[in-house]
Amino acid sequence: MKYPVCENPCVFVVDDDEDDQFLIQHVFIHHSPECRINVITNGVELLEALETAEVLPALVLLDLNMPVMGGLEALALIRKEPKYDSLPIVILTTSNQAVDQQRALELGANGFVTKPLLLKEYNQLILTLRKQWLIGRCIG
Repeated sequence: MKYPVCENPCVFVVDDDEDDQFLIQHVFIHHSPECRINVITNGVELLEALETAEVLPALVLLDLNMPVMGGLEALALIRKEPKYDSLPIVILTTSNQAVDQQRALELGANGFVTKPLLLKEYNQLILTLRKQWLIGRCIG
């Protein structure tokens, strides 16, 4: 399923799993409808979207394991560009490995979260992300 690309979205969701894409969008619509979401399926698409964005997103949720270019590689390339220094990037992945978390933080991720298993946990996660990164930064 392809989702429309929003003009000047405030959250980029970078994940190749359609179920995760749907779930994240569903929870954002419920808890933070003023935030526009742009779903991207790999690191190459993320780099292209950032390069062509008129306004940078307020937050990037970045999965690690994706085809074409994974999250760690994309993160490393983004953090090499000074124009993205203030861009918040939170890794949202199925991995709970300490080595992945350590590497992501070393590369400049602002956070590392293992994907929740339950909808209730996703709701709490989005509320936390909203409070930490989005309040006042998303315009509907």
